[in-house]
Amino acid sequence: MSSSPYEFQYNPNLPSEETIVAHCLGLGFVPGTTIVDPSTKSVIAWIKYGPNVTIDEARTQDWTAKALRDAGASDLQVPRVFHAFTAEYYGCPIGYITMEFIEGIDCDSNDVELVAKAVQTLISLEAPPTATLGHIGGGTRSIVHSFFPEWLPNANYKSDQDFYAHICYESCLSDTVRQD
Repeated sequence: MSSSPYEFQYNPNLPSEETIVAHCLGLGFVPGTTIVDPSTKSVIAWIKYGPNVTIDEARTQDWTAKALRDAGASDLQVPRVFHAFTAEYYGCPIGYITMEFIEGIDCDSNDVELVAKAVQTLISLEAPPTATLGHIGGGTRSIVHSFFPEWLPNANYKSDQDFYAHICYESCLSDTVRQD
C-alpha cells in the first residue's frame, strides 16, 4: 500500500483497500477488527469502519497521537493512523481507518480518575492555529451532536464565540416557543 496523502504513518504490511473491505464485509458491521499477517499470525493493524467513520476523523486521531507524542504524554496512548479511505456499499459510503493496534482493556466505572486524567491531558493539547471546531481538516460541518437538527450544524462557525452565540440564540428561540 502506498504512503498516504495525509502524512499518516506508513505501514508496508497493510493489505490493499479491496482486501480490507472484503475482510470487514465478511464480518458484518462490527465496531472494528484486526488485520492479521497470515504467515506470522501477528496483528498488522486495527480497523475501525462504518457509515459514520470519516477521513477527517482519522486526521484528527492522527494529529492527536502525534501531539501527545510531541508533548511527552507517555501515559496516554492514541493509535497512529496508517491509512483512511471510503468505499461504497450499496450506494452508501463506508469509512475505514486502519491504525496501530494497541493492546489494552476497556475502561469501566472503576477507572474514573484515570479517564479524568486522560481527558485533562487531551484538553491541555494546543490545537493547530488553523483549527476550527470539528475534526482536523473537516471544519465545523464535521461536528455531529444531538443539539443540531438532524445531528448536523446548519452554520459554519468561524470561532468558539460564533458557536456559543448560536447556542444562546437557539436556546432563546426554544424558550420563546415554549412560553407561547
